[in-house]
Amino acid sequence: MLARLHVIISSEIDKDINTVKQILLQINPEFSISPARDYQGLKEHSEFYCTFKIHENEIQSLLDKLNDDWEGEREDCICYGFNTKMFHELVYYLEFTLFD
Repeated sequence: MLARLHVIISSEIDKDINTVKQILLQINPEFSISPARDYQGLKEHSEFYCTFKIHENEIQSLLDKLNDDWEGEREDCICYGFNTKMFHELVYYLEFTLFD
């Protein structure tokens, strides 16, 4: 299955962006990560996307590595860093979407 992870971090600094991307690649080396851009919704935030293939039996394990409290269905869920534990302190928002 094809999946996408939307990542928003609380920084526009290249070093911070690259740190978060490197951690994501440690979690899953198969992530294809887009270039980051300024996130227009919040000042001094950046966003990027990860796309990847995943098997049904790998989804929960991945979600557990990224955050400890997701909202929504497993195939389309979100979480915010201000009220949950993210995989890195700069991560403000994650959205996981699974495509058939």
